[in-house]
Amino acid sequence: MDKVFQLDIITPINLKSFQDISYLRIPGLDGLLGIQAKHANSIIALNIGEIKIIGNDGATSYFGTNGGFADIKFESIQLLLETFESSKDLNKKRAEEALARAQKRIHDKNKDLKRANESLQRAQNRLKIISRLS
Repeated sequence: MDKVFQLDIITPINLKSFQDISYLRIPGLDGLLGIQAKHANSIIALNIGEIKIIGNDGATSYFGTNGGFADIKFESIQLLLETFESSKDLNKKRAEEALARAQKRIHDKNKDLKRANESLQRAQNRLKIISRLS
């Protein structure tokens, strides 16, 4: 029985494929969802959060997303995402600055609170992903 699957991550500007994936963890709207090979077919809405990918060789990679959908099939998974950021590509200083701006917006009564909270979540998620490099 094959214990690996193919993962394709599709954004408006990029396509990335991973072969021989043994485990995937994604941020569903209701919490984290872990997926292994032969998972039941489903479509899952995704939230802002961390994507964890473990290859068949045990190598682990972390990525950030701002949400989208997971199309889960028996032998493959497609993530249709708004954004997809590797822990290696994120800039800590920019993420910290974005966090500070978002925290200020949260307390400004003239700003859209929903957008400010989303900005805060994105900045916190980027910093979490960056911390995985340490």
